[in-house]
Amino acid sequence: MFRTTIVAVTMLFWLSATGRPSVLVNAQESAACSILSNLKVEFQKRNPNIAHVKIIDVRPTLTEIPKYLVLGWGIRADRDFKGSFEDELFGLFLVDESLSRVEKVMDCIPTPRWYDTEMRITRIDATKAVLEAKGETYGIKSLRREYIMYNEGRISPISPITPNKARKRKRN
Repeated sequence: MFRTTIVAVTMLFWLSATGRPSVLVNAQESAACSILSNLKVEFQKRNPNIAHVKIIDVRPTLTEIPKYLVLGWGIRADRDFKGSFEDELFGLFLVDESLSRVEKVMDCIPTPRWYDTEMRITRIDATKAVLEAKGETYGIKSLRREYIMYNEGRISPISPITPNKARKRKRN
């Protein structure tokens, strides 16, 4: 258990240091990875059709109690669009320091573009965390959400900022 945690944390820091987008592990490859199982349970609470779950990004919080923000992705088994964007979800989760237990579901976001969205945690500091998404094929920025960070890892979402709202702010 301890060795697995060390390997996972080392991989996560390497990935965040290199800035390379990647999928760390998928649920079929590692049934022993409890965090993926926990993410799947949380995604299935929102949509029972979610079958495949992956971790996209993990960042340590800058709070007194060590925790992590985990950005997960879940999609229906056949990966075919059946009319609901809820069949592909992104989720932001607050996870304990051992990377084994979801403490809080921060947000669960339906895809803005079916099977064509890249989402990342683009900023995390002592005051806020920022998620941004864009379409991979066309590079269109389609989503930005901010979350206020408080002591001891408590986070609350700020209202979502969409490209249209951002344009209106600049005009005023």
